Amino acid sequence: MTVFVAGVHGVGKSFLCQQYANNFSVTYESASGLIRKERAQTDWSTDKRVGNIDSNQIALRVAVQKIITAGQLLLLDGHFVLINEKSEFVALEPSVFQDIGITGVVILEADTEVIASRLAARDSSRSAVDIGLFLDCERAQAKRVCQELSVPLHILNQPDFSKFSKIVSDLFRAKL
Repeated sequence: MTVFVAGVHGVGKSFLCQQYANNFSVTYESASGLIRKERAQTDWSTDKRVGNIDSNQIALRVAVQKIITAGQLLLLDGHFVLINEKSEFVALEPSVFQDIGITGVVILEADTEVIASRLAARDSSRSAVDIGLFLDCERAQAKRVCQELSVPLHILNQPDFSKFSKIVSDLFRAKL
């Protein structure tokens, strides 16, 4: 069972997911971390542009299947839309999410100014794309994927840990 936490870079996915994993019995991973481990390399830069998108998604499927086969509950953070090497948005196909067994989705959002300041502080870089447009594309693809896969979707704007953990716990309980 995989609860997928999505959103643009700098929105707070890792922060909230790590807190959740520290308080509940779930395995927490980031999609980029799993891809990095599986491929023993990365194809993205500090500005978050990604090369070899298809190869990375295959690696993600393999890595997630190992966790699911081990019977672990997985809290996975990642994206519905990536930025390619030309700074173009690439929406990931619903089959990617079907293959990693998502059973619920939380998409995190925040004001563009908040995201920009987090990226500057964390990565010492600016976004390679318009953050507002990225938010819109991420939300639209999340809705498309969740509708196609009949998976519940929760959109949260700058949630505190209490609100986030309640939604995630409800998603895990709904499938147990």
